[in-house]
Amino acid sequence: MNTWIFAGICDKSELLMYVCKMLAAGNYSVLFVDATEKRKYPSFIGRFDEPLWITEFSGFDVACGFDDEAALNAYLECSDGSKKYDYVIYDLEIPDFCSSATWREASARIWVTDYEIWTLENGGLWLQDAIHRHFSEDMEPEMHKVIVRTADEWFDLFYLEGFFSHLPICWMDDPLIMPWNELDWSVKLRNEHTRTVQMKPLTRGYKRKVCEMVQMLTGWDQKQIHRVLRAAERSRA
Repeated sequence: MNTWIFAGICDKSELLMYVCKMLAAGNYSVLFVDATEKRKYPSFIGRFDEPLWITEFSGFDVACGFDDEAALNAYLECSDGSKKYDYVIYDLEIPDFCSSATWREASARIWVTDYEIWTLENGGLWLQDAIHRHFSEDMEPEMHKVIVRTADEWFDLFYLEGFFSHLPICWMDDPLIMPWNELDWSVKLRNEHTRTVQMKPLTRGYKRKVCEMVQMLTGWDQKQIHRVLRAAERSRA
């Protein structure tokens, strides 16, 4: 099982939905866990008036309404202890939702931020607290960095590093910068209101970066990435 922690206090919902959609299109079983402060995903799925727990959506399972990872695991054991997922993906805004062991043993830890000054300043404090909670002083966890909704790239990397360079983290590679324009925004809104995860209308630049992220985290070759993207685009769910 691969565990990916997408940590951060900015809205990253559309990006993670696309990632899950691609993994599912590759015939992998995926559990996507809502560990956000506002518990936002029930409204995306369309059943916010009743407990969801674990619900199939667009080819992957979504876990909602759990207070922490322990409650989620207990539910999984009681409901279908035999089911195993290839990928478990967390949208994590609650620092202690996952145990320290999960933080440390995760297949990938990805810090997601946007360029809003509130997100950068408060996100740096959030991340500092999370590292101190789950890692000892002699540890320097590896993390990827992703910047979402970048409509204008006048920020250079040195500016961004000013908010995070003091943290005891080993940053892997350069930040992955996700382009964003009106079309990508309209696709996000349309998907939310129709309760689907459509990828075909997205701009080429955005889809290229989503593919780059999936390839970075999975190690798939270019042919497999291309094949999975086409399958995800064909899906109407």
